[in-house]
Amino acid sequence: MPRAESETPVATDRSSTVDDATAVELWGRVIRGFTATNRRVHAVFKERFDLNEAEVETLLSLVRRPDHQARHNTLATAAGFSTGGFTKVADKLTARGLTERNACSADRRVSYLQLTAQGAELAAELEVVAAEVNREYVIEVLGFERASLVADAFVELYQAHHNAAKP
Repeated sequence: MPRAESETPVATDRSSTVDDATAVELWGRVIRGFTATNRRVHAVFKERFDLNEAEVETLLSLVRRPDHQARHNTLATAAGFSTGGFTKVADKLTARGLTERNACSADRRVSYLQLTAQGAELAAELEVVAAEVNREYVIEVLGFERASLVADAFVELYQAHHNAAKP
């Protein structure tokens, strides 16, 4: 049964008996599988919508929110960018008419990025395509149960490391 994302991850085996070669080889397998799959998925988005990974993640994040808006820093974190680096993503989406910037009335330092009607329509199409490619490139390859286990494992990794100090 899939675990809720908010649950605290519990590692069942933190064995230090895994030798170095095996530990490195295991990491390589994870990275190669993720990278190959991620490239195929994002090639579809690039071909069909002319959007890069950060733009897709931003639009999908916004469309899943009831008000279709979020703070810039929240979206930057989700897309793996600094707030400054995310500005270019927001600029491109705004220039395409997919998003607009809104100031926070309570705090002038805060700004929001919100989907336009055109952006909401495109983001809804992205959701459909994201589901299709996930079914084809992940679920059909691994089966639903194993795909769920992989997803749960990556949630645990995210929770364990996303707030860790950056080197």
